[in-house]
Amino acid sequence: MNNVFTFGCRLNFWESEKINKILIDNKKYNVTVFNTCSVTNETVKNIVSSIKKFHLRNPDMKIAVTGCAAETNFETFNNMNEVSFVIKNNKKLLEESWKNLPTKRTLTDLHEKDLIKLNKVNPSNSKVRKFIKIQNGCDHSCTFCIIPKCRGKSISESIDRINKLIEINLNNNIKEIILTGVDLTSWGLDISENLFLGDLLRNIFSKNNKYFRLRLSSLDVAELDNSFFEVLKEDDRLMPHFHFSLQSLNNMILKRMKRRHSVEQVKELFEKIKTISPNASFGADIITGFPTETEEMFCDTKKVIQDLKVSHLHVFPYSEKNGTPASKMPQLPVEIRRNRAKELREIGKKIYLSELKKQLFNKHDILIESANGIGKTANNFSVKLKNKSVGSHLKVTFSKIENNFLVA
Repeated sequence: MNNVFTFGCRLNFWESEKINKILIDNKKYNVTVFNTCSVTNETVKNIVSSIKKFHLRNPDMKIAVTGCAAETNFETFNNMNEVSFVIKNNKKLLEESWKNLPTKRTLTDLHEKDLIKLNKVNPSNSKVRKFIKIQNGCDHSCTFCIIPKCRGKSISESIDRINKLIEINLNNNIKEIILTGVDLTSWGLDISENLFLGDLLRNIFSKNNKYFRLRLSSLDVAELDNSFFEVLKEDDRLMPHFHFSLQSLNNMILKRMKRRHSVEQVKELFEKIKTISPNASFGADIITGFPTETEEMFCDTKKVIQDLKVSHLHVFPYSEKNGTPASKMPQLPVEIRRNRAKELREIGKKIYLSELKKQLFNKHDILIESANGIGKTANNFSVKLKNKSVGSHLKVTFSKIENNFLVA
């Protein structure tokens, strides 16, 4: 049973699973948690609205708010009549933070719509794939980002702990592991200046002889080391889909964002990955309408996205966050930010379909993830197969596309 609503990144979903276990172990059935995100102001508004709607349907249920928005918008949630508790981000995984909450009602008292949503919302409910946190926090200072203030300095999980968690999941018949963190590619740098993400991947594969899929959440262009590329060459358990935190593809905007890569480095990196793994696909986070972004600068981003065939786009209109350097820069009208985001999303849909067509009539490694036969190729394209059970791992050649799914 799940009683945590989750907003935001994959790390939040992993943390929600841990919070949910603490609540169940301590019989806190009358508390519903909103594990929040503060990446945009629109996200925070949506969370506030969701809390109010939930409270209207479930007036006797206690509501606790935690996560990044509990840091950046503490007063907002603390002053809401609907909210009973606000728990700071750095306290949310401590059992003591939840132990003293009252226990009376049961989850079956929830409004039916909310009960259904709670049990579907967290991808960690999957029976075949699990997130594992390898790192938290960030040591960088991008001018638009509030997250370092919410999560603190980068802290890496130990290799032994990561391998133990992977072993437990594989023994529970999990087929796919997703490594997640705030700044994944900084893993190891706080342990040793000579320890990198590629070293962790090699160690994971050497310690776990079973076949399983390993995926990585968002990566930083500036921090990938040579050992990463060596592992990509050596082990087919590392899935060939890579999502990068690009944010823009105009060098002046990247500089004003205080990003640590250039457009030229992005192009070189994508070419290097494609040389090693020709069937690799790419995803990217992009911010549109960053302060001072001209139409010409935006066109640079569109062109490079199309040239590099980035098929899995996450596009966000820029949202100023109080306390960040970018919030003090000359701002673009919100309408321009949103229109550019809409335009880029449409481009992304076309690229996805174009790349999806390239997958036809080739044999693919497939993992079925849900009861309706939906799964993913190794390079992260969606498939739909009839009469296949959850967890099935098979080789399939696809002959057509229906509703953006590969169909055999």
